[in-house]
Amino acid sequence: MAAQSAAPEAPVPAPETLAVSAPVANAEAVGRGLVAENMIKNYVIGSVAAAIVPVPLFDIAAVVGIQLRMIQKLSELYGKPFSESLGRSIIASLAGGVVGYGAGMVVAVSLTKLIPGVGWMMGMVSLPVIAGGSTYAIGQVFMKHYENGGDISDLCAKSWSAFYQEQFEKGKELAVKAKAKAKSMKGKAEAEIADAV
Repeated sequence: MAAQSAAPEAPVPAPETLAVSAPVANAEAVGRGLVAENMIKNYVIGSVAAAIVPVPLFDIAAVVGIQLRMIQKLSELYGKPFSESLGRSIIASLAGGVVGYGAGMVVAVSLTKLIPGVGWMMGMVSLPVIAGGSTYAIGQVFMKHYENGGDISDLCAKSWSAFYQEQFEKGKELAVKAKAKAKSMKGKAEAEIADAV
């Protein structure tokens, strides 16, 4: 049998190296989206915990601080600029416009903690859910806005208000679960301390 001599063929790139940029970019976006979702959920838990603090008005300040930190971290994740003053303004615009849960309502609920017994219980029941729902919705607005290529300076709260309200309702459900989890963890910690003493 005669040996066949063939000219060496040019190397063919492996199929997985062809058109990698689109899937890699998509994978990065999906990964960043998952990180953002988890980050938002963690800040919801923080907001619920801060709203449980029995000191009127401090709870609201703590929640706004947590929301600002969340926006800052989302901005870093998406490589966007952050401005605390713009963040405060957007939080006030979004959260202040929720039907039935305007800023005055939140302050009133916080101040009910001053009333012994019933007032304190009312504040402890409703404010954590409002705070968690608001934090979730604000996080979702910023995440979607950043994914669409926007940044904090061009976010128009008015155009996001319907989406915010929809996410606020989802966030309230998440906040109820977070509150129940925090309550169960508190009970376990108290039991452990009692056992240790």
